[in-house]
Amino acid sequence: MNKGTNSVNKEDKSSNPEESKNESSNESESQEKEIKPKGKKFKFECTRCGECCQNREPIPITFDDLSRWTTEGSLMSIILPHLELRSISEQDEISKIAIVPFIKMKDTNDDGLGTCPFYDDENKMCNIYFSMPINCKTFPLSYNGEKYYISDPSCPGIGKGTMTKEKLEEMRDNAVKDFTQRSETTLAMIPLQGMFIRYFMKQSQEQVERLSEEEKAKLDELIQKSQSENATSPSTGEKASK
Repeated sequence: MNKGTNSVNKEDKSSNPEESKNESSNESESQEKEIKPKGKKFKFECTRCGECCQNREPIPITFDDLSRWTTEGSLMSIILPHLELRSISEQDEISKIAIVPFIKMKDTNDDGLGTCPFYDDENKMCNIYFSMPINCKTFPLSYNGEKYYISDPSCPGIGKGTMTKEKLEEMRDNAVKDFTQRSETTLAMIPLQGMFIRYFMKQSQEQVERLSEEEKAKLDELIQKSQSENATSPSTGEKASK
């Protein structure tokens, strides 16, 4: 009897580790499911609404953009008239100092927001889609050097369509390229600005030295007249107080 009992107990004990293991595994899986956040997967498909091309800030351009357009020849002659140099922002000293190329917007409002000159409103398409700036190509996914983020959560294309692994990798690669290229362009423009300023100052000085005494006198007269006009208040016509 005791032997039978012991035998049964022995069998129970031999099966218990397996059951315990299964129970432990089930508990672990249950805990993982509870701990793991249920975040939405990023999906995006352009709806061609044109919102990202209108009522927007100027588009930052990189050296890689300029190099590509120059290599493509005629495209640069189309884009160049719409480029301007401007400071990035007032957020930090580098952003204040660096003047970088942007595509200027048309029909701008008081906030400086406008429509991209290459946006075809009638056909809802970009006229340089085949060679758009990297900053446009990465939209709406962006990268700040540490993490990816959505640059415009109101974009109607977010959450639409399907997102394959390859498509997501491509968007992430473009976001990193955009960040890297803009950073490199900003840093490179700082010494270039100094070089351009010195060059044009030297050119101006050489031009002045080649002037005759009579031409120099006329130039001085024009400078004095301009300074006098600038010192006059436009509203009252009186001299502005120093």
